[in-house]
This record gives sequence, C-alpha cells and structure tokens, in this order.
Amino acid sequence: MKHLISLIKIELTVGKRQMAYFLLSIGLPAAFYLLFSGIIAKDTPEAGLRSYLFSMTLFSMLSTSFFSLPSDLYTDKVNNWKKMLQHSPVSVLEYYISKFFNMLVQYLLSIIIVFSIGHFARGVNLPLQEWIVIALILIIGSITFIAMGAMLTLLPSMQLMSVIGNIVFMGLAVLGGLWFPISMFPSWMQAIGKVTPTYQLMQVVNGYLKNQTFNLPAILILAGYTIVVVLLTVNGNRWLNRN
Repeated sequence: MKHLISLIKIELTVGKRQMAYFLLSIGLPAAFYLLFSGIIAKDTPEAGLRSYLFSMTLFSMLSTSFFSLPSDLYTDKVNNWKKMLQHSPVSVLEYYISKFFNMLVQYLLSIIIVFSIGHFARGVNLPLQEWIVIALILIIGSITFIAMGAMLTLLPSMQLMSVIGNIVFMGLAVLGGLWFPISMFPSWMQAIGKVTPTYQLMQVVNGYLKNQTFNLPAILILAGYTIVVVLLTVNGNRWLNRN
C-alpha cells in the first residue's frame, strides 16, 4: 500500500504539469456545449439538452482516454520508467492502479466542470441521485476507452500513436452521435454508428434518464468491447516482448 500511495503521488504531480492540456480537453467540450445548446435551445426539449450535456461530458473523457493515458504509458516505456519499477518492490498491478487513479481524478474533474456548466449556464436540472448515477455510468463505461487508449501504446512511435488516436477519437465522437444525432446521417453511417461503444454508452445514459433502468444489451456490448480490446492488448504486449 505504501508503494501504491507513492506512485499515486507521482502520477498526480506529473498530472499537474499537463494542466494546460487537461484544461483544453475540458474547455473544448464545454465550449461546444455552450455554443450548440445556445443555438438549439429554443427548438430542443429539456431532455435533449440533458442528453447533449452528457454527450459532451463523454467527449471530454474520451480526450483523456485517447491522448493523456497513451502518452503517459508510452513515455514511461521509452524512458524505461516501467522497466525500472519492475526491478523495484513496486508491482505491475500497483503501477496500473496508480494510472487508473490518475484517470479517475481527471474524469471526476471533467464531470464536475461540464455538469456544472450545464446546470448553471443552461438550467439542466436533475435530482442529486441521478447526477451521481450518470457520473458513475460514464466512469464505468469509459473503462472501454481506457482499454482502447492502452492498446494504442502497441504502435511503434508516438507520431503514429497520435495519428491513429486522433482518427479513432474523432470517429467514435462523430459516428457515435456525440456531436450530432446519428439520425441525421445516411443509413449506412447510422448502421456503423449504432455499433460504436460511444453510442452504446450513451444508450445506457439515455435509458437511465428516461426510465431509471439500465440498458442491458448496450452494457453487454460495452463489456464485449472491453474484453476483446484487453485481450488484444495483453497478447500484443507479449508478442512485442518476445520480439
């Protein structure tokens, strides 16, 4: 436990140095929400504004998953930080727990800030329990994207990792309906969008908002994505270590 606490302190200290990037990852979705919700506010019911608020919150969290986490893991690899820890009393499990804790802190800050903007600037109102449950849905659902971000570190260079990360990030945001409803897309794009993990996670959120129930098929699809990506990442790391 002592080693884990020390690692968490290191992660939080390093995170402070990336504050400018982190603020951008929150500020951009918040700005999008204020801009587009202001445009559509008169013609959109309150339920639509709520859903769009949570879409932009997820968009902010995606940025952390696809850029902050892979960059940290890749930097640790090329700087031999992870290899050095392997020859110390610190376990690999503690290393990854400290990374996850750092991600959790960033997620919570994103959620608090974007939720607050929606509440105070656009009058989005929900009972406290529902705010908390939706925050938990977004955090737990984002494990899928954490796994995808970790898989990016299998790529051979930071440049390629950045390019692929941007493509996947934007693809999941747009096709998954975070910016615009997928009903606006051609039928073939809608078919693709409906199988993305971003769309499925928002199905869980919207299902809870409407009926206070959890969309089991969407949860199972997210779990399937997570399992497949984790297995690919683990096997990919083993293959790279052998070669």
